[in-house]
Amino acid sequence: MKPTLLLIALLAGPALAAAPMPRWTAVGTGAGGGAIEINRASLNWRPLQRAWWRIHYAPPKRDGTVEERHLELIDCRAGTSAVIETVSLDSAGQVIADQRDGEELAMQRMGPPTPGTTGETVAEQACRLRPPPPPPRRRR
Repeated sequence: MKPTLLLIALLAGPALAAAPMPRWTAVGTGAGGGAIEINRASLNWRPLQRAWWRIHYAPPKRDGTVEERHLELIDCRAGTSAVIETVSLDSAGQVIADQRDGEELAMQRMGPPTPGTTGETVAEQACRLRPPPPPPRRRR
């Protein structure tokens, strides 16, 4: 392979491995009346579910936030969840605030979502959209 073609192939590699484009799916309405949407492309299974979801605010919050995006850690089998990250966006799509607690801290805070809240809706709907894999079979 020619050196220039090799260089192009090496540079294109990371672009091919980029995260899939968001596929926002409406799953309900939040307490403030804003639409709750889950990014179906973010739903993946490792030991637990990780789901990006967003909610829109009209009118904006006092700080100018019109949209919040959250990365939620969810255990569908136990019915527990915790927020890993919250990103607040203004009307131009610019980040106002980005709070990251990390996965380790989220694991420590895992608990059942408060009934009747946006968190409960997100946890239930994320598990509905991408159910957990079946438990491993025990060998006899």
